Amino acid sequence: MSTNSQIVEATNKYLIPNYGRLPVAMVRGSGARIWDADGREFIDFFAGFGAGGVCGHSHPAVAAAVKAQVDLLQCCGNLFTNEPQTQLAKAITDAGFGGKVFFCHSGAEANEAALKLVRFAASAAAGKPRHKIISFNNCFHGRTMGALSLTPEKFHRGFEPMLPGSVKVDLGDIDAVAAAIDDQTAGVFLEPIQGEGGMNIPDKKFVQALRKLCDDRGLLLVADEVWTAPARTGKWYGYQLHDIKPDVMTLGKAVGGGLPVAACVAAPKWQDVLQPGKHGCTLGGNPICAAAGAAVYKLIKDEDLVARSAANGAKMMQAIRDAKISRVKDVRGAGMMIGVELDGPGADAFKACMDKGLLINCTRENVLRLAPPIVIEPSLIAKGLEILISVLK
Repeated sequence: MSTNSQIVEATNKYLIPNYGRLPVAMVRGSGARIWDADGREFIDFFAGFGAGGVCGHSHPAVAAAVKAQVDLLQCCGNLFTNEPQTQLAKAITDAGFGGKVFFCHSGAEANEAALKLVRFAASAAAGKPRHKIISFNNCFHGRTMGALSLTPEKFHRGFEPMLPGSVKVDLGDIDAVAAAIDDQTAGVFLEPIQGEGGMNIPDKKFVQALRKLCDDRGLLLVADEVWTAPARTGKWYGYQLHDIKPDVMTLGKAVGGGLPVAACVAAPKWQDVLQPGKHGCTLGGNPICAAAGAAVYKLIKDEDLVARSAANGAKMMQAIRDAKISRVKDVRGAGMMIGVELDGPGADAFKACMDKGLLINCTRENVLRLAPPIVIEPSLIAKGLEILISVLK
């Protein structure tokens, strides 16, 4: 097997340098642990930007589902259906608000589908074109051109012009949302918790007021759950923290247990908007990926991982607060989606944790993001927190 340095050298030679990659090549994982090519072990408190956020690395149930499906059917195209698709779609909708599902590969693609659905549905309902979309400062909805248009301007540089009609307001300011609505507005995109933006949780009263405003003005409300679901926040879906139901929900990252599957879920009122020819994805709902996703949802249900996420996340946040670390300004989150805000840059803490065998992430320069696999063992939670607290102190 190649070494770290050999794999990194090949990476630099053959891969486009669009990622700020660390000089580490991962080769094996198990649960909340992962090993690099030189045999070094890490506790994973970030799970590949949440992609392994439920079951971690190489979970036996997901691996078995994938292996079984590989031997049966790998691809048939979406002119036909397949059973894993229907099993995953049923699991997604049973845990949420019903409706129907469109499958694709990534969260950004799910948001692209939602954009088209919202524009088409709002225009049809109003009997005239409606194209404007409201999103929130510090949000993140993806890097494809439509999703990028909804995302803050710092990500736009060099790619302008953006999709017309994208309007951004401050999270929590219902008056600003109301003022931004005109007769061309189609919908609003909201993250139940802003992940990339710093683990910001909108106030429940604001979200409920937003739901009412959308109803009153004939707008569709989209919950971008790419980071917050399934089970991550101590609820099946993050919108459930706010006691509302969206019109559309987008999913990605953890849904496939590390395999590329994402979904745009439309509530019953809008579930048949995207008729044949309106949208598509050649490999969306691929039988292997869908089988993995169905195994993830079954695992959540069988092992009560929603409750485990809520309980372990609360313990993690309390442990960090109880450590009374002077450089920690705030600890916030829901379930096992946690932000630790520092009084200055967090790059040193990120690097020091990695040097000690703990993988975390830093966003907004000063917010450490913790999102371990929900199946993580208590002993690894304790060991990871011990490393984090020692570094921060």
